[in-house]
Amino acid sequence: MTTHNSLSRRALLGGVAVTGSALALEACGEDAPAVTANPDIGPLNNLLAAEYGAIVAYNAGIPILEMPPVGDPLAANGPALSVIATAWRAQHREHAAQLVTAITAIGGTPVVESTITFTAPTGFTANVRNVMVLACNAEKAAAIAYNQSVKTMTSASSRYIAGNIEGAETQHFVILYTLLKQVVAPNATMLITMINEIAPKSFVASVGGMTNGLSSTADFIYG
Repeated sequence: MTTHNSLSRRALLGGVAVTGSALALEACGEDAPAVTANPDIGPLNNLLAAEYGAIVAYNAGIPILEMPPVGDPLAANGPALSVIATAWRAQHREHAAQLVTAITAIGGTPVVESTITFTAPTGFTANVRNVMVLACNAEKAAAIAYNQSVKTMTSASSRYIAGNIEGAETQHFVILYTLLKQVVAPNATMLITMINEIAPKSFVASVGGMTNGLSSTADFIYG
């Protein structure tokens, strides 16, 4: 597994080194006011970097789930969990695309995906449980990062998209947490056949032109 720069909880909470470049535009005339960068660009770019970080973490973990090491006690569940991880990676890709759109719309320069790399945590060994722990910790940190960022944002549209994506990260964390705590037992067949029911929606409510939010999911019917 190739490792690079570490994605830590601290980075997710705002310490990511790569941030959007605020373009300083010189005034054409001496009396023209200076252009001030939108203050939401920085927080949104930090969140974008976190999304790219989650993607590279899943890139590193999915091959382990697909081919667990010999003797791994959870090897039977690895392939099924890799299906879920692949679906969630796609959701993080959706989140990143929405953030890029939001940053560009307010005059910012989005973080470049190739600048975000991954280093496995100290003590990490390649097995199914450790990949689940890695993903669980990353999703928890991402949910917290979104929660903390919302209060720093100045516009309703920035808070709206951050709040929506936070819901998806929280879904991912809760499911991984319950699996790790053995509140529920993974069933390989069920996980694969019910993939669209496991954290089924990327956003809590519809974002932009997307209509796949939880608001579009029908309530359960009382028996």
